[in-house]
Amino acid sequence: MNEPEHAILIDPERCVGCVDCCKVCPTLAIRVRHDLAVVDPELCIDCGACLRACRYDAVRAQTSSQSDLKKFKYRVALPSLTLHGQFGRDVDPPQVLAALTKIGFDSTYDISWMCEMLAGATDAYLSEARGPWPKISVTCPAIVRLIQMRYPDLIPHLLPIETPRELAAKVIRRKLSVEKGLAAEDIGLFFITPCTAIMNSIVRPIGLEESYLDGAFGINEVYGRLLMIIKGQGPVKDRAPVSYRGLLWAMAGGEIAGMRSRNTMTVKGVRDVQYVFDHIEAGKFQKVDFIEAWICPDGCVSGQLTIEGRYAAQRSIQEIVKRLGDQEQVKEEKVRSLLRGHFFDLECRIDARPLRSLGRNLEESIARRREIDETRKKLPMKDCGACGAPSCAVHAEDVVRGESDLAGCVFVAIDQLREQLAGRKDGCDE
Repeated sequence: MNEPEHAILIDPERCVGCVDCCKVCPTLAIRVRHDLAVVDPELCIDCGACLRACRYDAVRAQTSSQSDLKKFKYRVALPSLTLHGQFGRDVDPPQVLAALTKIGFDSTYDISWMCEMLAGATDAYLSEARGPWPKISVTCPAIVRLIQMRYPDLIPHLLPIETPRELAAKVIRRKLSVEKGLAAEDIGLFFITPCTAIMNSIVRPIGLEESYLDGAFGINEVYGRLLMIIKGQGPVKDRAPVSYRGLLWAMAGGEIAGMRSRNTMTVKGVRDVQYVFDHIEAGKFQKVDFIEAWICPDGCVSGQLTIEGRYAAQRSIQEIVKRLGDQEQVKEEKVRSLLRGHFFDLECRIDARPLRSLGRNLEESIARRREIDETRKKLPMKDCGACGAPSCAVHAEDVVRGESDLAGCVFVAIDQLREQLAGRKDGCDE
């Protein structure tokens, strides 16, 4: 299997091998080898938990560069709705969108109305779907990759509807190609992202042959320049309105807030997500129609590439939504027509991501599993992480795979040293 590209990078100059990142990784993708964290590309889902946990700024996100912008004749920014919660409650979305055109982009595109349309499309789809239940949102790419890897039986539960960012990118590229008289490939569409998972979904899209986006910049990369421009420009007039229902997608619970169905549930954060998914596999939650799931603790407002604290950002979004007031909603008949025309459909089937098996066949795998169980008995089960693995159980598997040594455990190494010293003493006594 070719190594996939990822948005997570480890800086060897800063990494001290502290194992904090190992312990928070939901897919056990990180080990510390020779005092340096190493990411297994087959297991990484780019959730960014390691970036959040690192105290030494050794984990960073790989995003687009200024040279990527220069490849295109016309450059468009599609900001995550989270961006609007980064500048305080008194800064309106039109101010943010206008500021983006002053840092290297020729125009911007607001995806809030597409989010509102997606909420309506989800309602319409659920009213006609036959299960299995519950359906699970595909908005968070880290959630989808977690299901592909750890919960493949839940793949049929994934909502077969594309994300707002990809649908918006598809629409704006076609529209601008006609309006500007440009070839589609001359238009560069860049997402302003709150997290690493979305960056990776552009490089390795899920449910698409190829992403309609050309790259992404982290909110933390553009925040400083935008803040200076916003402070100097004042209010912006004559900008297209933003959907307050769509704007709520910036935070957990916002996706279902725009839906009519109330037989829904929001789950957020790695531990709670795994708890719910474990129970769905066990046959629970079948009476729930739809689950909005986020790998981050409060949805996109708590992404690793944001600047504003998630509580303040949520408060800002809520205040902006109040100011937007009542608006004309997206027409339901239009949404249902687009749904029947397969406008919202995923283009490709989502498949499981097979992990490395323990053996070449079932017999060998069973034998290795027994060997792992025996190896675990030799370990103290303290899960201290000193071996470079997140737990003793994982270290035991690494040993059986030949990727580590049993004495990598400091407690085993101490016992072995004691035995050697005792043997030498007995030899001297003789």
